[in-house]
Amino acid sequence: MKTVLLLLALASSASRAAADAAPRVTAVASKTEVGVGEVFSVELKAVGPPGTTWTFPEEAGNDTVELRTPPPPSPAPSAPTAVSGVHVYAATVFGLGDVELPAVTVTYRLPDGTQGVAASSPVKLRIASVLPKDPGQQQLADIREPQALTVGAAFWIAAGTLLLACAGLATWLVRRRRPAAAAAPAAPPRPADAEAREALDRLAASGLLAGGELRAFYIALAEIAKRYLERRLAAPVLEMTSAEMVGFLRDHEHGRGLAAPMRDLSAAADQVKFARGSAQLAEAERHLAVVRQMIDSLEAHLRPAPPEPATGPAGIAATEGKAS
Repeated sequence: MKTVLLLLALASSASRAAADAAPRVTAVASKTEVGVGEVFSVELKAVGPPGTTWTFPEEAGNDTVELRTPPPPSPAPSAPTAVSGVHVYAATVFGLGDVELPAVTVTYRLPDGTQGVAASSPVKLRIASVLPKDPGQQQLADIREPQALTVGAAFWIAAGTLLLACAGLATWLVRRRRPAAAAAPAAPPRPADAEAREALDRLAASGLLAGGELRAFYIALAEIAKRYLERRLAAPVLEMTSAEMVGFLRDHEHGRGLAAPMRDLSAAADQVKFARGSAQLAEAERHLAVVRQMIDSLEAHLRPAPPEPATGPAGIAATEGKAS
């Protein structure tokens, strides 16, 4: 009987050791209460048998949470396919309500050559409110109590003098009234695409990138892109937040293909403006080219299709008449 119990204990210990040695992935967020558009870090830890190599995806996430591998601080050689068991992502939330960090699937290779995948568990996130936590501070309050307004003789004297001056000016204008020259017609507004392309050319030649002024460059680039979309799609895009703009483009019949590049541009612009993070010159030039491609794509989509040639008896008759 003791032998049987000993064998059972050894088998249980072996199964627990095998379970502990099985490859697994855990996601740890730097914070679980975040604001919309706020950038935070997510550390992915992979554990497995000694000698296991891991391959992490460069980008992950879904429509509400975006995970991207941040660029290195300086140009570096390309990383190998199999990397260490720790990988850090820059995460951004674009959704409201109940949001969770999605599972991330990682590929592994065991020392004996066996390959497989392991996924992390989703992590619940809480969207922080911009309102103060104290309910008493969420209401409007007067900075100073109402003050009584007194009207004295000086006010009436000044009002009478101003009234007499206005009457005298009106009389003089009536006496010297002449036919006003016809106003010149206002020049038609510049097309939205031409205006945006000229602004991009001026931004490229401004020297902001050469001088390393990435914050000013991204502010100007985001404003050019939003102003173009506002004119072309007839919507107040300049007044929208990043999340509102991405949601609007997803729902618009002509803007669905623009949601991803504008979300990428807004995330980079917000990171430079608010987080004061560093960005590479090549990445900024890529965003400049993305805005140009976005303008070309939307203009091609909105351009009216050429009329189709007439068919049927009427078209045949017209063709025969021209031939005769």
